Amino acid sequence: MRKVGGVYGCGMQLGGQTIAVTGAGGFIGQALCARLAAEGALPVGIDRRDDARAQVEATGARFVRADVLDSGAIADALQDCDGLIHTAAIVGDWGSMEQFIEVNVRGSCSVFDAAEAAGVGRLVHLSSVASWGYEFTGDLEEDASPRASGAPYADTKAASDYLALRRGAAVVRPGDVYGPGSVPWTIRPIEALRAGTFALPGKGDALMTLVYIDDLVDCILLALTTDTAAGQAYTAWDGEPITTGEFFGRYARMLGQKKVRTAPAPLIEGFAFAAEIVAKLRGTAPTVSRQAIQYVSRQAVYPNARAREQLGWNPAVDFDEGMRRTEQWLRAEGLLG
Repeated sequence: MRKVGGVYGCGMQLGGQTIAVTGAGGFIGQALCARLAAEGALPVGIDRRDDARAQVEATGARFVRADVLDSGAIADALQDCDGLIHTAAIVGDWGSMEQFIEVNVRGSCSVFDAAEAAGVGRLVHLSSVASWGYEFTGDLEEDASPRASGAPYADTKAASDYLALRRGAAVVRPGDVYGPGSVPWTIRPIEALRAGTFALPGKGDALMTLVYIDDLVDCILLALTTDTAAGQAYTAWDGEPITTGEFFGRYARMLGQKKVRTAPAPLIEGFAFAAEIVAKLRGTAPTVSRQAIQYVSRQAVYPNARAREQLGWNPAVDFDEGMRRTEQWLRAEGLLG
């Protein structure tokens, strides 16, 4: 990471700057607020949930309760802000397209309108590599337009990316973000492994595109502070392909298990299909979905050179160190039993 004396990138200094973060009560939002405060910035943590207040304020941020769909309330929260990092979104592999459109597309438009009305100078939109779809095969360039896949999360992230870039925002597309506090890539796998309900499709040889939370925060702040990042999209993962068997196997060993169970992909997909039917009848989310199975069956990785070349981003936490830190946190939280 290119950082000298509290200055990220080659433009704006963070010290003394007021930076707003939407979705501040989430995993990535909290990490951003904490880093901004540590760098001497004045973070404003925006979240629609009042029960996020304590967590956000614990990072050193000033908490503002506002819904991204309320452009006026967001504009009020953004008064006198120098920059904005938009992380608020519905994230997941289950739900109706309309629900995802409401928050991820209409909500993002509302935030972008509010930022313009408030005169915010710099904007970073947090996206995902999922915007390229769940059946990614590696046949694309980093500046390729996201593909419609029919998956609500992927498609609405792709749409919000387009809108963000048109507004001159920098877009950061993280890979699989793991580390202390990560629900999809740390907490949920540990819970499933402990319950004995976790199994990987195939031989466990699909590829992960991992990024440790601290490295992702570095990339986002570089995108915020680098003058030439506006209107550019950056893929953020550490460049070290790790198989699903190796990644989830590390969690299994933390729990004293010898290995992660695997099963033929058609069998797991059939189970996921049945789980989806039951979930629809009950009005709940399934324990596993076919979209999730697709995502952990990828056999290719995403191009990620631009963040290194244009932002000077250099991920500092490799897989072994990231898992060491993650295990330390899991044990401190009592999540390993």
